[in-house]
Amino acid sequence: MAEPVTAPAGDAAIRPIRFAALQVSEFRWYWLTSWISSTGDGMENVIRGLLVVQLVGIAAAPFWLGMMVFAHWVPFTVFSLYGGTLADRYDNRKVQIAAQLLLMVAAFGWWIFGLLLVHGFAGAIGGPAQQTLIHSIVGRERLLSAVSLSSTTRQLSQVIGPAIAGFVYLQFGPGWGLVVNGLTFVPLLVFLTFFIRLAPKAKLAEQRVLESLREGLAFVRARPRIGALIGVEMLPVIFLGHTFNSLLVVFATEYLRAGTLGYSFLLVASGVGALGAALYLAYARERRDPAPVIVGAAVVEVAAVLVFALSTTYALSLLLMVLIGAATVLTQSFNNTTLQLSAPDHIRGRVMGAYSFGTQGLRVVNGPLLGGLATLLAPPLAVAGSAVVVLAGLAGIVASVPQLRRRR
Repeated sequence: MAEPVTAPAGDAAIRPIRFAALQVSEFRWYWLTSWISSTGDGMENVIRGLLVVQLVGIAAAPFWLGMMVFAHWVPFTVFSLYGGTLADRYDNRKVQIAAQLLLMVAAFGWWIFGLLLVHGFAGAIGGPAQQTLIHSIVGRERLLSAVSLSSTTRQLSQVIGPAIAGFVYLQFGPGWGLVVNGLTFVPLLVFLTFFIRLAPKAKLAEQRVLESLREGLAFVRARPRIGALIGVEMLPVIFLGHTFNSLLVVFATEYLRAGTLGYSFLLVASGVGALGAALYLAYARERRDPAPVIVGAAVVEVAAVLVFALSTTYALSLLLMVLIGAATVLTQSFNNTTLQLSAPDHIRGRVMGAYSFGTQGLRVVNGPLLGGLATLLAPPLAVAGSAVVVLAGLAGIVASVPQLRRRR
């Protein structure tokens, strides 16, 4: 566990070192090895999108890209809540090791649809454990720093991963890209297996799985503010979600005429925005109530997606992706931290399981929905229309949940 930060004598007013979570040596190594693993995911996203376009053609690509999203996220729908019970009951380090091994197996596979199911299952059982593991490593005071850095890692994987993927795909083909992706899981697996040990968990009373799940859901239902914050992040997931990122290859090649390299750098721009958000979180003054930031960042993100859908200028689209990346990190970091700190230790995993279900499990709807709409209406109309629906939904959440408007 992290040691408390102490200010120098006579200088108590000075804030702690920026990126306070990096003061914890275990977290530094966890963050670095997770970054390597996420970079492989960034490569895989690009290679998979290009491979689908190559296999089915540009006309059918929106539908099949949506189905790839469906295959990846349907396990989250089924297993996210169960993943929360695993996080509360078992050693989160061991749960993470099992999840990373499954991810590595999926990364080496070639059957895109089937291996995406395995990939999704690993993420569903490992996601809540990953979040509570971070809490165990750094403690409450450094949690926002750690969560923002972890969220930025996922976004910045789109800076390095797509650049590498574009080069490998053009020079060596998709096979070598998938091999490199598989190898990126090795450092994190080695670190989790041999170099990190956490204090044993307090033993929980024996409960049936369904009873344990009901307890977690009851905790969330009894707190409308928590449910509303999950809803703020959930709405964009249902109507835009990962399918928007999958459709970027179509926007780049068909509407912006930017080609493969231009597609890669749209994702790079999102990572740059994420880095900017991380710097903001490191240097900005702490806010007493994060709800306005969470809601505001979600609105900015969706509004930027709306303008992106209608854009025909590559430079404008790049700038919008920077904005989308920054807003995504702000929403996820503040939301994740707020939810973790609101939950007692014995139920934290199940609360994060509910968060994972709402923000990842319901992406299964998004794949067929947005992919199908993009096939029927064309991608720009489908994405723009979905963004308008989300903005209306966010307004409805804020209007119907007074707890989001009250000063805490």
